[in-house]
Amino acid sequence: KAGAVARYSFPFCCVGCTQEIMKDPVKCIDAAKDSKGAIGTFMFDPVGGTKLDLEKVKETVDYKGIRYAFSSADDKTAFNADPAKFTKIPAKESLVCPNSGEKIDNYASAGGFVDVDGVRYYTCCGDCLVAMKKDAASVLAKGKAVVTTPTAAPSPEKKDK
Repeated sequence: KAGAVARYSFPFCCVGCTQEIMKDPVKCIDAAKDSKGAIGTFMFDPVGGTKLDLEKVKETVDYKGIRYAFSSADDKTAFNADPAKFTKIPAKESLVCPNSGEKIDNYASAGGFVDVDGVRYYTCCGDCLVAMKKDAASVLAKGKAVVTTPTAAPSPEKKDK
């Protein structure tokens, strides 16, 4: 069983673990910072902001208890040069796509993210991510984003095909 808490995917062995990390995810993540392994995986390429299929990525780095995956070796190299730059989590976020206005149900459903002026804006798809990267000011001027404080939320259960 796995769940998502504030942009990370954590493997849960049971409901008790799920409840424990949902109670205080920051405490759990902070407790793992000195571990040599990873207690969870960031669901996005921290450099490019793209959503990743974590079962298919080849490039990863464990940093302060979290596994970061990358869409390219270049992104991994950029991350390794300054991991603190790419692991900083803004205090605010928007789970409403700033380009389309589409509500994003959960982190696992987002197409990607872009950080602008202390806010992490999640996009509904890759096209909207490209638009944000190209001209964030114009996209944000549309006023479709809804900025809130991040929350811990379980990701949807994967359904067997």
